[in-house]
Amino acid sequence: MYYPWSMDLERELADPASRFALSVFQLHGLLMRNGERITRSLGQSSAKWQVLGRAGHGPQSVAQMARDMGLARQSVQRVADTLEQNGLVAFRDSPTDQRTFLVEITDQGRGVLSKIYEKNRAWAQRLLQKVPPETLTETSSGLERLARVLEELEKEEEQQQP
Repeated sequence: MYYPWSMDLERELADPASRFALSVFQLHGLLMRNGERITRSLGQSSAKWQVLGRAGHGPQSVAQMARDMGLARQSVQRVADTLEQNGLVAFRDSPTDQRTFLVEITDQGRGVLSKIYEKNRAWAQRLLQKVPPETLTETSSGLERLARVLEELEKEEEQQQP
């Protein structure tokens, strides 16, 4: 692995927390590039796929999407605006908050998302030829556990701040 931003890679990788973080950063980059390859032929992007996929699970506010994805609200808003201009999502009033709009997938958006998922299934099959499903399941469980711990640490730190 090569991480050009690391001053002392050997020492960094000897620390389990640093190695974990660097590995996750590398994996994130690889997954995003793969998402770009999957979506490019459909005139989409990984970012659009993420927002479209969230809308595909039901209407949500931009703020809720951003929180769930760990992104800035403004970034998600820009992508949602583009998807809306392309007819893939629509904004509708929130029944619980008059100041908030919900992002809702359109039929056209569902069609695009279906094509993305089809391409992703083909990629996943190729991945599963090289990595056993058990490995992915174990890794996912570990990452989910770590995410819960990181959320707990974040809440503890927020409570300690004045």
